[in-house]
Amino acid sequence: MKPFLNWAAALASIIGLFFTLKPNFSEFSAWQIVGLTIAILMFIGAALSDLKDTYRLSKKKYPNKKKINNYMHSMLKTAGACEICSRDASWILEDRIMKLLEDKARKGELTFLVHQKTEELKKLEKLGAKVIDYGKLGFDPLTRFTIVNANNKNSSYVAIGQQRPNESHIIEELDSSNPTFSIAVDLINSIKAAYDKHN
Repeated sequence: MKPFLNWAAALASIIGLFFTLKPNFSEFSAWQIVGLTIAILMFIGAALSDLKDTYRLSKKKYPNKKKINNYMHSMLKTAGACEICSRDASWILEDRIMKLLEDKARKGELTFLVHQKTEELKKLEKLGAKVIDYGKLGFDPLTRFTIVNANNKNSSYVAIGQQRPNESHIIEELDSSNPTFSIAVDLINSIKAAYDKHN
């Protein structure tokens, strides 16, 4: 909401300036009109881009499993390397999601951190995914999240899932400038280090 209000305030300021100056467009040269048009288009483009990013990074509610799976499929389809911290990764059972994960596994772009390996996760592991079952470490984190584009900090972000009893599932995306992103990376690296030492 705040970014929308900021852009609305900027637009109101420009409109106010326009009516104060009351320019006579008939006196403008062709180049001045072109420059003004470009400036207006850049303003609109910047506003739309900012609002789009704000919407993407806002908390969104997913009331049922189908909508959650639609989100996961959409996210995985456009993502690079993914590091996924989940309990049992039950959401991967859907065929279209499994196919995306199999492709990522073959490319070496998939890491799962789970409490216990399932048959589906073992299959992905054979295809090239790294699967860490942290349950044997006596560790069971409450958080469930995915680090997207893990190999590119400039476009990397963390998608965090939360759910309270009798409420819709909420997913929030936070980019690499957010402290929570750093905490998620630290948690994954800590689990990896403990797992490697244990094995």
